[in-house]
Amino acid sequence: MIIDVVGAGSLGLLYGGKLQASGESVRFWTRTSVQANQLKQDGIRITEKDAEIHIRPAEIQAYPVSQLANHWNKTPGDWMLLTVKQTHVDDFIEQTATLTLETRQPLKIACYQNGLGHLEKLQTALPSALLCSAITTEGAKRTKCEVDRAGYGKTLLGLSNSLTKTNVGITDEQQIFTLARVVQQAGFDCTVSNEIDKLIYRKLLINAVINPLTAIWRIPNGELLHMKERVGIMHQLYDEAMTVYGAMNVRLEGDLWDQIQGVCRDTASNTSSMLADVLHKRKTEVESINGSIIRMAKEFNLKVPTHEMLFHLIQGMQSEGVS
Repeated sequence: MIIDVVGAGSLGLLYGGKLQASGESVRFWTRTSVQANQLKQDGIRITEKDAEIHIRPAEIQAYPVSQLANHWNKTPGDWMLLTVKQTHVDDFIEQTATLTLETRQPLKIACYQNGLGHLEKLQTALPSALLCSAITTEGAKRTKCEVDRAGYGKTLLGLSNSLTKTNVGITDEQQIFTLARVVQQAGFDCTVSNEIDKLIYRKLLINAVINPLTAIWRIPNGELLHMKERVGIMHQLYDEAMTVYGAMNVRLEGDLWDQIQGVCRDTASNTSSMLADVLHKRKTEVESINGSIIRMAKEFNLKVPTHEMLFHLIQGMQSEGVS
């Protein structure tokens, strides 16, 4: 199987490296040619609890994403793992504008983005593609071409009901099960879910409560629970979001507040992606995370003042022209 990993961040290198180590043919697509050359010069090293994986430089196929369409049109891949952040989905769409989709190999994309909105964007740009949502709780930290698998989680794949595609059939579902088996064989706990939308909303809620506060206070996830004032604001964010979910008839299983606190404890030392973006002066995903809660609230004439305040605070922290 040929797997195109678009985005060479921590998740992209973790999944791509382990897939290649398991015998799959992997092509990495990076934002710049400098990043691609670094991968081909240094290779990839993945550190796990009881093992270390090293993909040698000579075995690496890495190219800037600007060359994606040219390569894919000549040699189509079997699956794309889109591991870029929400903030770079538009760039990916621009690079795929010249894809020749009438080839023998249909385009299949597993989308790893946080928040909402990316699936609809991708469907509009690539109406014939099979879009699979990917929800993961894997934890990874990257330093250049080295990845530390910091947390072992689950990966769930599925078709979202939010898409309007009506020609999804048994073959499409079989393709997703095939991808799940390949990911399993690479060493991940991966299954297919027929309730992926619930999982998307669950992850949105967790990210909307945890990420902006860690970014504002510049603390790792676990420290949110160390002060009652922090927990109080977390609960305000939670209550506002759950009111919106109730109006939307989104029903999530279990005690979500307890689950959010559990994520903080399980990822206590982790730096959230939003905090990492703030520290590196990058554009954050607050638009697709808390911004999504705000937009859904407006549809039902609901107020979510804590989400709105944090949304504007995070937006105000971003420098003009950040990428």
